[in-house]
Amino acid sequence: MIYDFIIVGASRAGLTAAATLRQRVPGASILLINGEDRNPYKRTNLTKKMAAGFGREDFSLNDPSWYKEQSIELLNGVLVTSIDQDKRTAELSDGRKLGWKKILLASGGVPLVPDFPGSDLLLHLRTASDTERIREKLQGCRRVVVIGQGVEGVEIAEQCSLMGLDVHITGRDERLMQRWMDDRLSERLRNFLGEHSIGCSFSQELKEVFTEEDAYIIHTAGETLEADLVLSSTGIKGNPFLADRMGIYGESGILCNEYLETSAPGVYGAGDAVQSLPGWPKGLWHWAEYQGQLAAVNMSGGRETLKNIPTRLKSEPFGKFYFSMALGSVLPNDSEKVYLDDEAGYLKIYSRSGKSIAALMEGFGKAASKVLEKGVKEGISPDLLAEQMLQGL
Repeated sequence: MIYDFIIVGASRAGLTAAATLRQRVPGASILLINGEDRNPYKRTNLTKKMAAGFGREDFSLNDPSWYKEQSIELLNGVLVTSIDQDKRTAELSDGRKLGWKKILLASGGVPLVPDFPGSDLLLHLRTASDTERIREKLQGCRRVVVIGQGVEGVEIAEQCSLMGLDVHITGRDERLMQRWMDDRLSERLRNFLGEHSIGCSFSQELKEVFTEEDAYIIHTAGETLEADLVLSSTGIKGNPFLADRMGIYGESGILCNEYLETSAPGVYGAGDAVQSLPGWPKGLWHWAEYQGQLAAVNMSGGRETLKNIPTRLKSEPFGKFYFSMALGSVLPNDSEKVYLDDEAGYLKIYSRSGKSIAALMEGFGKAASKVLEKGVKEGISPDLLAEQMLQGL
């Protein structure tokens, strides 16, 4: 069988692409290949719900009937094992060979594993199945070390703490969530985690991990830690499995032009699988959604270019809301002003030529974050935006 469109990967980018293609090309044949053992789900919930546990379909993005209603053929638990660019065919792990007119590689990211002795002992959380296995292992633990101080590392540490475990975060970063926060907000977050007995150490290059009796020993440049389990969240790179064989993989992801086309005719990329430009977003849910939509537009005859749109990050460890908006777009000469830094929370807005361009927030809540996001996107005056934010306190 020859499909008009085959989409490899069914997380946010792939699923958005499928829905967009159906809207733009009502009569097209669309195949969505999902390598996981359950319907497409919201992956960001994994590091937020590990302690409580979850059912197989708890985070499903659509009711199973939606795929039938949209005439989108969904294959769960099946992998694409190879792609022939010349014949425009894809071989599947179940033995089938399918034809395609255009194909989208939205196969997501894989853990970026540090290179040191014992790195194979680290456990990585990328899928729902990973999370279920890790949660089961944690049941018999008392001490956990989390390697990686980004948002996922912080959320994993929070979930382990909620399970009653002693938790320590370490890694080579200088502070928590340094890609998404300024020094002060990182400090506030660290102090808050300390109130929940989560230890943190920074600027620690990993040297070795090994087992000794029933414990894991973690050596860094400046400390030695012991744990019953070591969890790793040290970043991701684009899944290289298919793209590397096709000659379209770069250093950290699939190489695409501004239209999300690869050098292989009819082959596109989207989401975490794609190599981002320096300073551009990566690993964000809404960024993957945007890329999936853009790729589908261009696969269906459009010619829209990828833009570095403002992106946001939300995290809510122990019930306190943290929000970062477009921090990567801030330049050295841009203005910045802290409007709040006390027990009520934190608010900082960056501006350029009198217009808001980025913002940081702690403690206001989700409703306030929408006001802040809207103000940044519209570029309103930072003082006016701060007034809108603070009037509810």
